[in-house]
Amino acid sequence: MKRIFPIVILWLASTLLCAQKQKTYTSLEEALKNPAQVYHLRLAHKKLTSLPASIAKLVNLEELDLNNNKLTTLPPEVCALTHLKELNVFRNKLTSLPSDIGNLKELQKLIVSSNDLTQLPVSIGDLDSLKQLSARDNKLVSLPDEICKLKKLQQLFLSYNQLEKLPEDIGHLYFLEQLYLEHNLLKKLPQSAVSLVNVRYFYLGKNLFSDFPLAICSMIKLQELDISYCGYIGLLPDCLRNIELLDLLILDSSMSLPFPQAIFHNPALRVIVN
Repeated sequence: MKRIFPIVILWLASTLLCAQKQKTYTSLEEALKNPAQVYHLRLAHKKLTSLPASIAKLVNLEELDLNNNKLTTLPPEVCALTHLKELNVFRNKLTSLPSDIGNLKELQKLIVSSNDLTQLPVSIGDLDSLKQLSARDNKLVSLPDEICKLKKLQQLFLSYNQLEKLPEDIGHLYFLEQLYLEHNLLKKLPQSAVSLVNVRYFYLGKNLFSDFPLAICSMIKLQELDISYCGYIGLLPDCLRNIELLDLLILDSSMSLPFPQAIFHNPALRVIVN
């Protein structure tokens, strides 16, 4: 009996800790009553215009959801939340991100879409654990070269910006699987893009290309490809037939295939002409 008692105590403690880690707080005031015990904080749709520096007291916070508010800035104290795995500031009024955001070494998901960002901080390249970066629907005109250091990045959403070019070393994002670049001002892909061989979903529509970006032919795992209205391209290259897994191909009326659709490896391929 004496041996069983400590085991029961340990089991109860473990169960309580697990339950606490699963709890989601929806009030900052409530969370700050026991800040070290808060792991998930969701303050969406609260009409927040600012976030207090006291957010730094949530030393074990793993998820911070601030979507659909009216924030114009994030306090630098957010960068002290070093256990943060997910940061969501979708649809606010942010014009910049904290310069030290790279301190969030455990961050895996960063959602900054639908804001007024014109650039991303250089330190974003220090987010060693980042797997998903969503910065669509902003005012980005360029990306820092340091973004190419995100070796674990799998999903990159940059649609609806004003990007005229991509960093030359974009091909270093070897594990990238989803790349969304539609509705920008791109005229070409960097030469290193031929290394993006693991991309499965590539959306490039509504850009300013004058020639078909041949780097696409190296993306042999592609399942979905959108190249509609990305410039006058005309006849598509024969190398497209080498993409065996292609399931969806989105074109526009100015484009044509150099061979019958039946020649594609996947007989279920859907070709959509917008």
